[in-house]
Amino acid sequence: MFVTVRYGANCQEMVNLQCRVLILTAHLKRKCQCRSEDHIDLLDEAGTLMNLSKVENAASEFTSKYLREREHYILIRVVRGESSEATCYESLLENLGKHYPNLADRLQQLSANTQMRHQWRRGSLQRRTQPRTSTPARPRPTSQKKSAELKGTHR
Repeated sequence: MFVTVRYGANCQEMVNLQCRVLILTAHLKRKCQCRSEDHIDLLDEAGTLMNLSKVENAASEFTSKYLREREHYILIRVVRGESSEATCYESLLENLGKHYPNLADRLQQLSANTQMRHQWRRGSLQRRTQPRTSTPARPRPTSQKKSAELKGTHR
């Protein structure tokens, strides 16, 4: 039970699915020379994010639960913003658009969708927490004032 992970300057790594998610991600970080604190994930050739970076029990969950054998995956870096809602995805396969034109667009969509969700939630939260203030109404001219204004403009 193996999968192929593509990264770098068209590098490939065959990995065994019978390992824990934590072991797989640590191995892939070493291979692509990522920092240990970096978050990585995989994208399949159809553009589906595998969400390995969100596995709660990465030390005990097997990779075979999340990946399909004999498939090809692209290694990506997950860059989280101030909150876990704002996320950007970067390909760790150089020239992704050359190898997988649709996947380059898909990564941009994934990044934009999480940023838009974050902005929408932040905006709706701000709207809810802002105190409502009303502006005083402007006085309306009475009929006498209106007629006086009209007479003054006709001269």
